Formats: sequence, structure tokens, C-alpha cells
Amino acid sequence: MGESAFLSAAAVAQLAPGGLLVVGFSGGPDSASLLHALHGLGRWPLLAAHLDHALRPESAAEAAAARRVAAGYGMAFASRRVDVAALARQHKQSLEAAARAARYAFLFELAEQHGAHAVLSAHTADDQAETLVMHMLRGAGAQGLQGMPAYWRPNPWSDRVALVRPLLETSRAAVLAYCKTHALAVQQDPSNHDPAFFRNRVRHTLLPAMEALAPGVKTRLAHSAAVQAAENEVLQAASEAAWQRCVARRAAGFIGLQRGALAAEPLALQRRVLQRAASVLRPHRDALTFGLIEQARAALDGQPGEQDWFDGLVLLVEGPQLWLAEREVLRRGQLPAAWPQAPQAQLALPTPADVTLGAGWRLRLQVQAAPAAPAADAFQAWLDASLAAQLVLRRPQAGDRMALPHGRQKLADLFINAKLPQRARAAWPLLCAGDAVVWAPGLRLAHGYAAAPGQAAVHAELVTGSE
Repeated sequence: MGESAFLSAAAVAQLAPGGLLVVGFSGGPDSASLLHALHGLGRWPLLAAHLDHALRPESAAEAAAARRVAAGYGMAFASRRVDVAALARQHKQSLEAAARAARYAFLFELAEQHGAHAVLSAHTADDQAETLVMHMLRGAGAQGLQGMPAYWRPNPWSDRVALVRPLLETSRAAVLAYCKTHALAVQQDPSNHDPAFFRNRVRHTLLPAMEALAPGVKTRLAHSAAVQAAENEVLQAASEAAWQRCVARRAAGFIGLQRGALAAEPLALQRRVLQRAASVLRPHRDALTFGLIEQARAALDGQPGEQDWFDGLVLLVEGPQLWLAEREVLRRGQLPAAWPQAPQAQLALPTPADVTLGAGWRLRLQVQAAPAAPAADAFQAWLDASLAAQLVLRRPQAGDRMALPHGRQKLADLFINAKLPQRARAAWPLLCAGDAVVWAPGLRLAHGYAAAPGQAAVHAELVTGSE
């Protein structure tokens, strides 16, 4: 079989002529045949990349053999040794998942370093069938049931570099025949027959039983994957738009989602947004279980507070936002504040005044006549003009209370009743006169300090930076 017929024409058509390709090269039949076919076509510069998983004593010798093959083709070669077993323990993953994460991280790191057009993987049609069955057994949704895409960009590792699988329509039998025809020296990994691995049990036990029961099942699985992939394209476009609508903040270690916006999305898009957020924060992890997705969805309507999610991530409900964050980011106080924060030192306020607070908020004071019927707005207050020379801005202090029509209320209770996020309370701005709390912006005005309608007043308002 010639190189052009061996490779998927659709996948090859996606590769820009002359663009550098990083090819995952274990030395096994699949990657050996892929590397040989690409080299034979001669349309692209190639970089063969070998990851030594450090799982078997002979792995170093296999890496050296892979280097010799690349040298024989006259192509660039890169290798790295990674203790995959240690990674699996660190991330509480299976060896399979840890190895996969390490491989793709290595391949895409090389691609970015060298400005490569794409990363190529040697997955075959048999691998696709195995993957589909594994996803079915794990209860995957539409994304999982489409199997592995032949061309994937953007992907969890890069928005620029595509992941391409040119052998995805090629059977394992065709791969072995190609290797025999071209007398390729290949390495056999004994772990591919170890029943301790889930994929091997599917490959050597379950799929043969399915084939005996329903001959041609691999072909039908491939057809099913193609149908799911086409339908998934429509859902993917919708979920991208939902992602843009729902993500409020994003940085290393956290993503903030608008609870109301996400809750308003159709159920399928809610789950896709949450799955994508999890993939951004934990790219080494397989798709989330149904239970983990539903736990995050339940938080959209949940009470303020935090709960453990998975792999060191927490769900934190604060006001209008649902944070998906590293526990360490939360512990170190590195989540951005979305609320006003008073300066640490007490600040005497002249009138007029315009004070910048944290997170883009400002406090404005000016003398105006109080309206006859002030709007019911907790973010502005009309204060008796006699307070103008006494006003100070400060943070809450132990024992603070506010005057109410029928007594006094602890400020801490006011915060709790208003469901103010715990992290917001320590620096919440207070407008005071002497020791008395006059106004807690955004919450309430203390009794006895409001200006009479039509009389001179200090108009205080808390506004965002855009107002």
C-alpha cells in the first residue's frame, strides 16, 4: 500500500504544505508506519518526538532505537524521560491517564517551541472503536461518543496547534501489513497485553466478544462516531457562544462563571460549559463523571459557601458568581474580588468626594437637595447635611452595630442576612460619623440619618468604574 492511500486523505488535506509537523513516535507499529508514510510523501519537515514513560527497564533502549530510526530518515528528533508512575500518584490518576497527559503535554510543548503547524498521533480505527466502547462504559455524553476527532483545533493543549490523526480510518491489520510490506523495524510494548489496563481488557476481551455477537461492530461504531461528530459540531458552536456569555473571570487556577447566565442556558450547554471549565483547570483529567457535573450544576442555585469538587478544586458560590478554583488559590486569597473594598486606614471624607475602592468601585459624595421620593436603591443614600463634616470611610470593626427603627443590629448579622460573601466582609466599606455606622453601601442606611425630602443633603452613592 502506498503512502497516500495509507493515510486519511481528509486529515492530510488539513496539513499546510511545508509546515513543521511534530509526530508522536513510540517506535511501535502504528507510529512507525505513520512516520514512514509521512517521510515518504516528503511534503513536510518532521520532528519525531519520543516520550520515555520510565515504566519498564527496557524503555531507555527503546528511546535510543527511536532516535536511530529518526536519524536514518534524516529528520529532527526529541525525547524526554518522565516518571509517569509518580505523576499518576501525584494527580491520583490511572497510569493510562497520566501517560496520556504527559505525552500530549510533551508533544504540544515541542510544537510551541518550534512553531509547528500540527501534532500528529498514530491512533487507528481500532483505537477509535476501543475509545468509543470505553466512553460508553463510562457514561459519556455526545462529546465522548463522537470518539477521537481526526482534526482537532482548538484543543485542550493549544488554540493554535492542531492535533491530527491521519490513521484514524486505517485498521490495525492494515498497519501491520504496511509494516511488513516496508520491512519496518518496530518495537512491541508488552504492556499492550497487560489486562490490568482498561483499554487492554476492552481490546482483547470485550471487543472480540462484541465482534462475535455482531460481526462488523467496529465499522458500525465508526459510523456512529461520525454521526455524533457531525451533530457535535452544531452543539460545539452553541457551547462556544454559551462559554462567552457565562465566563466572567479567568486566570491561572480559577474560572468565575456568572450563575444567572449559566442557569439560563439549556441543560446540554450548562454541562458543556462546566466540562470545558474543568478541562481548562485540569487538562490531564478525563471527562468528568455525571455526578461531578451535576454537583457543579446544583451549585448554580445553591447557598453561598464552598465545597470540595475534585482533584484539589473547589466550588465557591459568591453572590452572582460560581468560582471553580484551586483550593490553594482560595487559601492564599488570590481569587479576584468582585466587590468594593475600603482602604485599610480610616479615611476622612470631604464633600464633595470621589474615592476609588477595590475591584473598580467608587464612592461619591456631593451636596444636593434630597428628592421628594428617593428611589429604593441600596447603593445610594441621602444623608442629613449636618453629617458632612463628620463622615469617615472605614472597614468593619468588632462590635459594630447599626441603628434600626426598633433597636440595633450587629453588622455581622446584617452581612449574614444579606448573604454577603464571607471574603467580602472584612473590607466592606462603611460610611461612619464618629463611632456610629451611618451607611453600609449596598446593604442599608442606619435609622435617624436620612435627610428630609427637599432639604440639603449629602448624596452618597456606590458605583462601578463604568458609571
